[in-house]
Amino acid sequence: MKKFLFLSVLALSLTMGSSSKAAVLDTLLLYFPNRAVDFMDTFSVCLGFGPAAHGHIWATRALGFGGGVGATAQVVKEINRQYGTALADGWESSFMVISAEDKKLSEATRGVKDYYYYSTGIPLPDEPIYDFYNGARDYWSFGAHVALLGELQLEFHPVELADFITGFFFIDLKGDDFTSDDLRM
Repeated sequence: MKKFLFLSVLALSLTMGSSSKAAVLDTLLLYFPNRAVDFMDTFSVCLGFGPAAHGHIWATRALGFGGGVGATAQVVKEINRQYGTALADGWESSFMVISAEDKKLSEATRGVKDYYYYSTGIPLPDEPIYDFYNGARDYWSFGAHVALLGELQLEFHPVELADFITGFFFIDLKGDDFTSDDLRM
């Protein structure tokens, strides 16, 4: 009876669908590249040049200090794997939990998302621009934005850090790990 159960389990495991075997193989082969990309996702950098003046820091979009105004041409490495260039224009101001902004990102290249965002009061994480998987901006980020002709914006993404850490245990919180299908042309 023990031999029959063992052979049954062995036969069942050998006849498992090829898609589950491919998923396991993808996970193992792309484990280290996915961890490296997940680590790179933990921060964003935007460099720009143009007539602008900014001095703004925030600990999530709900709590910030500062503001600015101007227009810049930017090189972008942003949340949700947005890489490329864009034109930014508008103004922003924040004091504690109250903020107002009128910003537009346009003429974007590659994977950078164009957007227009106008808000007054307290920003909320359920707005489409802050969508967890596809949003143009990260509601939960910590960052700083300074500009005086030249522009630098740096952000740290705690949610992406959680995705990076859980990835070591084969848990993909953001659902953004690469598979072999992503590598095929």
